[in-house]
Amino acid sequence: MKITTTSLVVAAGLATFVNADLLQINNPTAGTVWTAGVPNFVSWSGNCASMGGAAKNVTVILNTGPSEAVRYVATLGSLDCSGTITRTDLTVPLDIPSGSYSIVVRTDPQLSYTNIFKINNPSSPEEADPGVNVASADATAAGDSTPSHPENSTKNIATGGKTNAGAFMLMSLSALATATCHFLM
Repeated sequence: MKITTTSLVVAAGLATFVNADLLQINNPTAGTVWTAGVPNFVSWSGNCASMGGAAKNVTVILNTGPSEAVRYVATLGSLDCSGTITRTDLTVPLDIPSGSYSIVVRTDPQLSYTNIFKINNPSSPEEADPGVNVASADATAAGDSTPSHPENSTKNIATGGKTNAGAFMLMSLSALATATCHFLM
């Protein structure tokens, strides 16, 4: 019984550590529609104060595509998540077509994601195809078409505005604690 209690305390502590600098993004959400060319707001709870001075200028990236194939579209700007500020306005450029998108906030050590939401661009008649990279900024000068953006990695796939790393870590630790208890019995 002692080992089970100790394992649960360790698991809870690690889960807290894993989510230490993760923002819970409250807007945009799955039902949100942003309009290109005008200010739209991002809101969040939590902060990333442990990032130090970098927390005052955290990059916000616009992505497209399903969670298993997220692609960079544009950098929308930055936000300050160093303390009590929990909202900022960002403007989607007018060259972004209407379609479905998500945002990643480049918090460290984990990225913070939104759910997929819609962008309406009244000046753009065609919708973005989630299977096509909207931006050409991913290609290098040498002609490499491999995206150079770490937010494109599928290792940080998220739902509900949070990464799955904390849940995965907690499940892994729980399985380890259970296996340890069975082994010692």
